[in-house]
Parts: sequence; structure tokens; C-alpha cells
Amino acid sequence: MMDTVVTVLTPFYNPGKRFLKEAMDSVFSQTFKHWEIVLVDDASTDDSLEGIEEHLKDPRVHLIRNSKNLGQSNAQNAGLDIIETPYIIKLDSDDWFFPDTIETMWKEMEQLPEEVALLWGNKTDVYEDRQGNTCLSVPRKGGASYHEKYKFLLSNDVPFPRFYRTDALKAVGGWPTDDPWEGRVMEDRRIDARLIEKYHIHWIDHMLYNYRQHPHNATKQLDLYNEVFEWHIYDTLKRWGNEYSPVFKYHCGWKQLAELLPTHGKDSIN
Repeated sequence: MMDTVVTVLTPFYNPGKRFLKEAMDSVFSQTFKHWEIVLVDDASTDDSLEGIEEHLKDPRVHLIRNSKNLGQSNAQNAGLDIIETPYIIKLDSDDWFFPDTIETMWKEMEQLPEEVALLWGNKTDVYEDRQGNTCLSVPRKGGASYHEKYKFLLSNDVPFPRFYRTDALKAVGGWPTDDPWEGRVMEDRRIDARLIEKYHIHWIDHMLYNYRQHPHNATKQLDLYNEVFEWHIYDTLKRWGNEYSPVFKYHCGWKQLAELLPTHGKDSIN
């Protein structure tokens, strides 16, 4: 019998019991059964856990409860500390998987070289109103694989879903918390930049993730995210030797990287 090989990592803070239950239900409905779940409750004050009481009785489900709110990166690192499976798949507490998500990604990653630290695919954006009614579902197909760090940075890609090699996450020190926001914002982009320094990112053309767009998404804080994104780009380029300086653009209000200008006589990248 196959051992457990994939851990679903889900940090949460006040997601509401409907969202968290739907996320956990999607794991229990997977065609692939060799998984476990690490839930990290980042000092929630709502009734989220009441919706998954039956799931918590399953020995494959491990719950960490932080005594105070530490933020996304610290919560994920608390989960990473206890994970021993070869792979980790991240599931946000307000999103959900397709039934074959874990099986598809596990099979793909098993065929890839050790240099690939992060596997991603296609997602469906599911738009909900304040009453929880689905207004629109938009499949987002298309992505790319990356071996070169500057090309990845310029792509402005944010991979979903995120299927990691556990050893690679631990080798880069887990999710960074050394920013002015202490890892509470844009932790996904920051860990990507750390991974692409040493590893590759691979994309598979398969629909794998349901990304819920609702009025309470943290990413609705546009001004904050634009500020953090600019800081992240400058910090990353500094880590990489200040070979380029960034040129930014806006797309639908979101700040993006448009071009990298050389600082030492190299060609620009765009």
C-alpha cells in the first residue's frame, strides 16, 4: 500500500465555515487518496471549525492552532515544520480543488526532474456576490514553464494551484517573513522568487483549481498590494545583484512589471 505522499496545506483566519467546509470537502472527494491535511488556524475568532468537525476526526487531518494571529507566511511555515511528505499542495481556505487535482499533479511531478520545485496548472475564477451566489465562472487557461528567473519575474505570473517539492521549500527557508509586512501579504510571489533562484517552475495544461472571487478577498486591497508588489520587485532585484532596474505598468489597476533596464551595460529585458 502506498504511503501518504502529498500534504494539503491550508492556513486560515476567519474564512467562515461554509468556505472552509467546501475546501475540505474537495480534498475528501479526491480520486487520489494518499494525502493528509495540515490546517493552520491563525487565531480565528469565527465559527469556521464548526463546519468541519467530522473531518477533524479523520487521522489524516492535523490541526495547528496559533494562540495569536501571525500572518500568512508564519502560519504556513508552522505547517511546513511538521510536514514530512515529499510534496505539498497549497489550498486556500476559500477555494477548492477539482476531483482529480491531486492525482493529476502528483503523477506529473513524479515524471519531472528534481530541479522542478513548483508545479502549476489552469484555474477557474468563480465570482460570488455578498450573498454567496455564483455570478460568473471564468476558466483561465494558459501558462508557462520557467527555468530563467528574470523571464519568470517579467511574466507577472502567479501560479495556481501550487504543488511544491517539500525539500525545495525547506531548502530556501520556507516562506519569507523579512519584509515590512512580516509575510502577511503577497507571500506567494515572494516564495516563487526564492524558488526560481535555484529551481524550475513547471506548468501543466489541465484545469485544477477553483479560485473564489468574492467581496472579502484579501487581494481586494488594491493600493496595499501595489505597494507590496513594488517593494517585492525591488527587493528581489537587489537579491539578484541589482543587474536591472524595473519599469512598471498598470493593468486594470494592478501594478505589474513591464521591463527590466540594465544597470551594467546589459540588454534590457521585456
